[in-house]
Amino acid sequence: MKKILLILLACGILSAEDLYEADVSAAEAHEMQKKGEAIIVDVRTTLEYIYTGHGEGFINIPAYEWTYVPKSIEERVKSSEYELKTNKPKGHIEVQKLYDAKEVFNKNFVSDVMKAMKLRNTDAVILVCRSGPRSKAAANLLAKEGIKAYNLEDGFMFGWKESKMPWDGY
Repeated sequence: MKKILLILLACGILSAEDLYEADVSAAEAHEMQKKGEAIIVDVRTTLEYIYTGHGEGFINIPAYEWTYVPKSIEERVKSSEYELKTNKPKGHIEVQKLYDAKEVFNKNFVSDVMKAMKLRNTDAVILVCRSGPRSKAAANLLAKEGIKAYNLEDGFMFGWKESKMPWDGY
């Protein structure tokens, strides 16, 4: 996750100007969606979408997914034994070291977004991620493809949820 954010941050710094239409507030996005002027596409990973919740009417089309290949069984058993000896489970940072994570770009991202727009009969899309950087990068990517794209200001956690827009999850 940190690698994605660093890459996206670097891309944002390198591209001095955003290509997408605009940043929109949660209220504006919700209104555009309700009027059929745009769809809202959640670019977070499938697991984020499932386990941290999503806004009303969001369509999950991940821009990236992660694959996790476990390290050897010996390393995982050793880790388990360490937890038992110390009477303390390892935190998620330490547990991540037991897997080789690989970021995989969704090669169908652009075509899936276009298909979703066609199915909902709209010519615009609003992108959302957790807090904004990934959706901003996705909005720029779609804009380069000639798609009318917006970015949800402050993302799902700090934009949508804090604005008390309809959502479900934990």
